[in-house]
Amino acid sequence: MIGNTTVEKAYNNTFKVYQVIQAHLDAHPDDAHRFPNFRKDGHRPIYAKGAQGPLHGQLNLAEYFHGPDGLSDISTTHPQYDVRPSFWPVDNPYLNISAKPAHEAILGVLEREPAGTVTILACGPLTNVSRAISTSPNVFSRVGRVVSMGGNLDVPGNTSATSEFNFFADPYAARHVLEEVQKVPRPFEFVLVPLDTTSQHIIVFDRLIPSDVVDGEGGATKLAVQERPIEAFISTLLRRPRKVLRQLGLTDDFEMHDPLAAWYVIRSASAAAAKEEGWQAIKRKFVIETIGEYTKGMCVVDRRGSKEEVGTKRAVQGIVIDHEKEEDTVTGEEHGVDVLLRWPDTKIFTDEMMRRVFWYSRSSTL
Repeated sequence: MIGNTTVEKAYNNTFKVYQVIQAHLDAHPDDAHRFPNFRKDGHRPIYAKGAQGPLHGQLNLAEYFHGPDGLSDISTTHPQYDVRPSFWPVDNPYLNISAKPAHEAILGVLEREPAGTVTILACGPLTNVSRAISTSPNVFSRVGRVVSMGGNLDVPGNTSATSEFNFFADPYAARHVLEEVQKVPRPFEFVLVPLDTTSQHIIVFDRLIPSDVVDGEGGATKLAVQERPIEAFISTLLRRPRKVLRQLGLTDDFEMHDPLAAWYVIRSASAAAAKEEGWQAIKRKFVIETIGEYTKGMCVVDRRGSKEEVGTKRAVQGIVIDHEKEEDTVTGEEHGVDVLLRWPDTKIFTDEMMRRVFWYSRSSTL
């Protein structure tokens, strides 16, 4: 899917990641338990190529931040990560390569699996989801829920003054999907994980990158302790964003946008468990600006007829006030979009990220 870079480069990046995992397990077979789904036998994930561009309008990418290849330009700085022939689609041993476009592959999965059992996690523009809905709304209604990382309601944007990148990149798709989920009766469950929430979950770079590596260019720096393949790969990816953030005069930490959305999906498989942990989605009313010269992709919040006012006091753990439910007196349906605005202690997420993704090797001494 388009986003950080073009769809072709993004498509190839997955093979690079799988290749790094294989190299790591070749060198450290005892780590195999960390990758239970990384295997050549049995079920292989379906991998399909997404849309080449937004539904309408100009193609916008985040290459200024993530590099021309979407992975901090490792194709130039570290050519050893280029994909070997054995990992290209025809011969890839770990992925079931689909010849169908992503939106058709999504519908194929929904047709095969029991209704209500599939969760779609959208960490990029909603183009593929929008196309799947348009192609077959009946089949798509079999989805259990859609969780989307995108948008910003009460905080500044990260691409423009008013807009978060995923909604900025394809505001037409965002508007279409959000209009669909507000129909009565609701065709499927949808939860938005906005910048308001994800930007509260940060990890300082000193925990993510070894302190010896500070050049920001991906240059070879001798480490006190040699990194393992996956650790070295992650360090390489993070150096460019760290440098860009420093050039912008921002703090030396990394906001965990997509990882938080993924963690929410994992932890909220059971509604009861999610509520017990402290996750809560709140109904919000807003529309997506699609063509504004300065406001493209903006979530235009409608505060009319609710208790919410501009300048409402907010806290680190979410909105302080209770929103008045705006309920249709005929259907009993609540209007608005479910927006994740309350969450467990941020330290829980940070510790889980360090354990699952970065492992303890980088945090044990901090």
